[in-house]
Amino acid sequence: MLLVKAQSSNHALDLDELMRYPLTPVPHSLGSPDGFLCKTNKATLMNAILQDVAPSSSPNNDTLFIQDGNALFHELTNLTPTFGGICLQLLDIMVSKKDFVFSTDSYFPNSIKGQERMRRGCCQKFNIDGPATRRPVDFKEFLSNDDNKMQLCNLLLRVWGSQMAASRLERCGTAIVVVSGRAYKLQTTNNEVKTEEIHSLASNQEETDTRVVLYMHYGAKLGYKSAVVRTPDSDIFFISLHHATSVPLTIFLDVGTGKQRKVLNISELSEALGVNYCAALLGLHVFTGEDVTSAFKGKGKIVPLRKLQSYPKYLETFRTLGDAWVVAEEVIQMLEAFVCLIYGFPREKSVNTCRALLLKKMVGEDEVLTVKSKVDLSRLPPCQDNLCQHVFRTNYRLAILKKANNSTIECPEPFDDNQGWIVKDNVLEPLWAKGPILPSNLIDILDHVNAEFDEKEEDEEDVDFLELEMTLSDED
Repeated sequence: MLLVKAQSSNHALDLDELMRYPLTPVPHSLGSPDGFLCKTNKATLMNAILQDVAPSSSPNNDTLFIQDGNALFHELTNLTPTFGGICLQLLDIMVSKKDFVFSTDSYFPNSIKGQERMRRGCCQKFNIDGPATRRPVDFKEFLSNDDNKMQLCNLLLRVWGSQMAASRLERCGTAIVVVSGRAYKLQTTNNEVKTEEIHSLASNQEETDTRVVLYMHYGAKLGYKSAVVRTPDSDIFFISLHHATSVPLTIFLDVGTGKQRKVLNISELSEALGVNYCAALLGLHVFTGEDVTSAFKGKGKIVPLRKLQSYPKYLETFRTLGDAWVVAEEVIQMLEAFVCLIYGFPREKSVNTCRALLLKKMVGEDEVLTVKSKVDLSRLPPCQDNLCQHVFRTNYRLAILKKANNSTIECPEPFDDNQGWIVKDNVLEPLWAKGPILPSNLIDILDHVNAEFDEKEEDEEDVDFLELEMTLSDED
């Protein structure tokens, strides 16, 4: 309505000028009105790449099994009544693999994953006093609280390192558990479990996703010929695909559930696709939306993939994204042109121009906004200001993923300049724009509308007071 009022004012807005601005605090094409990132099914890109790829058979010998521990927490069924029993239930699953790394996530303040965890919901904190503590009825709800998961991970390390786990661990070769970024090797001697920290695996990488490559390198040093990673998350697929050529063992990925479960030879696939293409796919995956970056509403992942395949000049842009903490201006310009492409404008280089062209299609030939105009801002690409912040977040995420072979990394804070986030009320959230949300003349109209509204409210209050006085007078 504000835009319609502006069109009917003495200083009607130019639509081309209008489209240079976000217009809303959260861009409709990248986020939801409550400030969360726009989501898409991130597995569709992986499925498209695997469309003609035959499953592989699982390796049997000289294999290190790497388990995404947080994912396994959610997959558990037929839970025992106590937390100690759950820890042993998890260990039973792992010892069947003989040689394993069981890795859990860390939880940092001002984490770029914080908003995603908030979006998934959070229950109250539950105190785990020890192995005998009975679990709550809704275990999945229990897992929605970060403190609860940290307590469970700490208890798991305690139980697996105790005598009650000794008989199970005797059936293992290599048994490694990772809690809060620290790795521990579990060995049994005379029915006692010895816990020894592996300092070379200590990591400040927050997620198991970004530590998997580190575990693979460690497995190669121990003499393993292959590694099987069990995860339902497509992020690890793209991370492993990118790093596969640098890992001196054969990488397999165990994905899916039930009849859809299959094993993929990632090393073989990486070699077939090529190093540069795998790097570009990782860039495209993050740019088109995953846990800490926005999807482009209504565009998904298949449309961008087809455009990338049809316009290979963008491969180098996606390949180099994340190579440094600062994004080069020419990379931003190429990504802006790519966004124009996925919105149907292959000859345009400016998202602001594309926004104006699409808006004019919506309002009709006279290019005048009315109350009958069918304008959907979510169908427009983000403006240049919004897009730049999205590029910064994408680059930050990719820079971390590309360093997945390092145990510790030095990186800028996500709320530093040109990294894409901001801290508000002690919560890290996306910085959607750095410039003004609305053009100045529209702000003037908004101020005028607000003044009129306040004046109307005051008049209504005066009328109500006068009516009250008259009523009281009549009663007297």
